[in-house]
Amino acid sequence: MVLISRSLRPALFGLVLSLAVGCTPSRAPETPALTLADTSGASTTLPGDLARSKLTVLVFYADHCPCFRVHEERIKELDKAYGPKGVRFLLVDSEVEATLERDTESARERSLPPIAIDPGAKLADALGAQYATYSVVLDEGGRVRYRGGLDTDKNRLTNDAKPYLRDALDDLLAGRDPRVPEGKALGCALQTR
Repeated sequence: MVLISRSLRPALFGLVLSLAVGCTPSRAPETPALTLADTSGASTTLPGDLARSKLTVLVFYADHCPCFRVHEERIKELDKAYGPKGVRFLLVDSEVEATLERDTESARERSLPPIAIDPGAKLADALGAQYATYSVVLDEGGRVRYRGGLDTDKNRLTNDAKPYLRDALDDLLAGRDPRVPEGKALGCALQTR
């Protein structure tokens, strides 16, 4: 039997309580009801239009971010590889200076997937997006299944990089929960205010 002095009991109780609270899994954000216009000339209504695809990947976009620019090729490769498997990619511009005209030009020039405008950063706020390249995988019902970065490399993709988003898509398409449901996003802070 371990005896704990009375003077240490409150501190020990506080430690146990803080550890228990710290171990509680964070609640996944919810997809808000929004309609977003995008650079393809279409609009997406969330969460209703999510049922059109097996999975929808939202990647938060910032034209000024060098890290996003480095990740563009990776995003295009993922779109090309997973589009035929029923996965839809949509970039989301939540920045205060976002315009459909400028994003349409950028998407055309750089062969990017459609870029949706998020006025007032409502979608970014609801999903916890604070950085460019922050990615969210939504299922047909609008549940967040993965959130975070594309991979562990900020600049040049290395052989030992952990491909968080690719792994999450593979797991979800195979009917499994993602082995890593949340990865660190690497990119510039979104300028939403």
